[in-house]
Amino acid sequence: MIKFERNKELDSAMKNLMYSMVEVNEYLTAILNYTEKVLTPQKEKELIEILKKYNVPHDCLKYDLEILIGNPYFRDIKLENVDSQTVWYEKATIKKRTLMSMNFHQPMEKYLFHHHPIGYFEADVDLPVLKEGSDKVWMSPAISEIASMGEGIEKGHGKCMTMGLGIGVLPYLWLLKEEVESVTVVEFNKDVIDLFEKYIRPQFKTDKKLEIIHGNAFDYYNEEFLNRFDYVYVDFWESSGDGLKFYTRLMEKKVDVRHIDYWIEDSILYDVKYIVVPYLYNIYQEKSVTDFISSIDEESKELVMKTNRYFKKRNDIIATEDELLDIIHGKAVLREILAQ
Repeated sequence: MIKFERNKELDSAMKNLMYSMVEVNEYLTAILNYTEKVLTPQKEKELIEILKKYNVPHDCLKYDLEILIGNPYFRDIKLENVDSQTVWYEKATIKKRTLMSMNFHQPMEKYLFHHHPIGYFEADVDLPVLKEGSDKVWMSPAISEIASMGEGIEKGHGKCMTMGLGIGVLPYLWLLKEEVESVTVVEFNKDVIDLFEKYIRPQFKTDKKLEIIHGNAFDYYNEEFLNRFDYVYVDFWESSGDGLKFYTRLMEKKVDVRHIDYWIEDSILYDVKYIVVPYLYNIYQEKSVTDFISSIDEESKELVMKTNRYFKKRNDIIATEDELLDIIHGKAVLREILAQ
């Protein structure tokens, strides 16, 4: 079992980690009444004071609309004609000064405080939306979706592969890059493929090779297949909520591939950190691990069991804050925990 040296440095680090978890929840509660609402000048002043209090960037709430409408996918691909038995088009107008999430998880300091960039446009924006079911938003080229793919878009080169087709935002932006030779997509839903082939693919302004494989991502998540490509970006979950479940299943396969990234991985892994930190704090306090595991809700029980299995295998002694933070923030560690 992992052990800790009891000293002032670790005392402070443990307390700061636990406090940062509380601080994030306080921050999210404080801004809840402002998000997805029109921000009046007075409300903006109030919001800025909240952002200042938590040291969240506050001097760039007003976003340049060109970031969205100038994006090649938003500019080139029209969704107005999409109409199938399960999916249909709807125009959604985002009123000017409506406060929105502009990206996903952004860490702020060395502990656990983080935020999602928020902002607004100074003009109304007509956003193309594809809906399914009774009235559920299925896909839309929203700025948060495009911004959160930034790393994957930038790193794409040579033969690229992604899991999850959606409306083809990532494949299109990849194919427009000189460094990208071809794109392969694994997509589970045949209806999604058919919709894409009929309405979206004909609008692509590129003749580069785009191959779509109808199949299950977990069947193709193996070293033999993934090593055929120069870069792989996995993106078949809707958010960090369902992402943790699917991401965990991938980690359990223990695939060793270096040229691979995962959409909103940092957001997904923060859910893991929110179990790991209290678990380690409990050990540091020399309290019962069994009691700690019993106190965890059923939804997180499997994750805490994985955490326990991992740290029971470690025999090292942690003596400094840096050593502790290397555990908390180390992707290799967090992935190995999920692989248990």
